[in-house]
Amino acid sequence: MHEPTLIKKIIAEISNKVFSRYSSYDSNLVGIHSHIQEVESLLCTVGIIGICGIHVIGKTTLADAVYKKISHQFECSAFLENVGEDFRKQGLIGLQNNLISLLFTNLIGNSQLKQLLISTANRSILVVEDIDCSLELQDRRAQQPRMMNPDLARMMNIDPYPTTQGGCGARVVLLSKYNPVLDQVDDFTVSSCLTLLCSINGCSITTTEGIGNTRDGFHPIHERFSGFHASQCGFCTTGMCMSLFLALVNAEKTPRPEPPLGFSKLKVSEAEKAIVGNLCRCTGYRPIVDACKSFTADVDMEDLGLNSFWRKGDSKDVKLSSLPSYKRNGDVCTFPQFLKSENRSSLLLAS
Repeated sequence: MHEPTLIKKIIAEISNKVFSRYSSYDSNLVGIHSHIQEVESLLCTVGIIGICGIHVIGKTTLADAVYKKISHQFECSAFLENVGEDFRKQGLIGLQNNLISLLFTNLIGNSQLKQLLISTANRSILVVEDIDCSLELQDRRAQQPRMMNPDLARMMNIDPYPTTQGGCGARVVLLSKYNPVLDQVDDFTVSSCLTLLCSINGCSITTTEGIGNTRDGFHPIHERFSGFHASQCGFCTTGMCMSLFLALVNAEKTPRPEPPLGFSKLKVSEAEKAIVGNLCRCTGYRPIVDACKSFTADVDMEDLGLNSFWRKGDSKDVKLSSLPSYKRNGDVCTFPQFLKSENRSSLLLAS
């Protein structure tokens, strides 16, 4: 190869790597900054983040913006696009080859590749776009007739074939992580059908039965959802309740003024946003939002709709006394003490 040609090729490869890793996102996108900051804050505590939802809401745009902003901080980075379509055309092996070619451009042997993957595992970022979970589910059902014994599933009132898509929010649970250094518990919701078991080691999980049930008594969230007629078929109710419960838990961690008795530190605007990741096909959302707003300190009781707690024309005092009692910082413990002790012990062993 002639020297000028070789030089041009070297310059082209270096320029491609440098400018692709330091490319900027479109800062004119409305509201993109707050979403990027939220994803970046999550990346400080978790290793896997899934952006789920219906079509055309900006999932790929957000992922692309985050990738362009932070990919230069990693030794290896890759953005796999149209994974669902490529999977149909090339299969799993084809996707693996595409990933390897994006991460490592130099041709190396299998043994070297294995060592390189291990050495850069904690210093790499991978964004996978347009994952078609239905293909994975179909493949899984073809290989395994069921995920769980149907009789056992019926006893536990769960589906033996989880959707693995997470768009509805019906399988939302509360996940709590404990930081033994700061002695602090961080609470957030996850879709149980999308969360890998290996990613929740040392964490605590709270389901809707964990905050209230027929044996120990229902939580005020359950009672108010029922009283405001916020549950019809019931498919979405468990996820709705857990999303609201997280909002109440996190609101109590804020330094806001003490709310009136029977209310929380939650604001009306936050209560309305608490269920944005949950879908309901029955109620039209109004009664669900009313149930959520009934916990907020700045709610206007006249705005709350039809319910079974009070009659039309009742005074504000009667309405307040009729609502199921809510005790802030109640009996629900999202992270048990014995698990904190185990995490502290693991930290000491690791050090």
